[in-house]
Amino acid sequence: MSPDVVADILALECAGLDRWSAGDPVGYAHSAAPDVTYFDDIGAAIRIEGPEAWRAYLGSLEIPPHEYEVVDPRVQVYNDMGILTFHYHGLGPDGEVLSRWKATSVYRHEADEWHTVHAHWSLIKDE
Repeated sequence: MSPDVVADILALECAGLDRWSAGDPVGYAHSAAPDVTYFDDIGAAIRIEGPEAWRAYLGSLEIPPHEYEVVDPRVQVYNDMGILTFHYHGLGPDGEVLSRWKATSVYRHEADEWHTVHAHWSLIKDE
């Protein structure tokens, strides 16, 4: 396992987010484990199970290319598990925040790689 697990997990998540924000939502699932599960506030209110189902769901989404920022990321590491929590801001052409999400991604380390075993995204509602 890399000595800088926090940076490895954050880099893996951002690699998926780079693909997502480039208009390739299926690319977000690039590190999916065989037993991955997923929820979100768009259309995955019922748990999605397995990489094929997750990729099929993501492929049904139309995500326009956009810039983004990851805000306040935190990685907690427990043996071969890593939990990443953060806020995702989808940005408009002038840098204004158009969408705000809170996200959790859970990673498992096996065979010298990190794999997503669960992700959950929720819209941040205005108060």
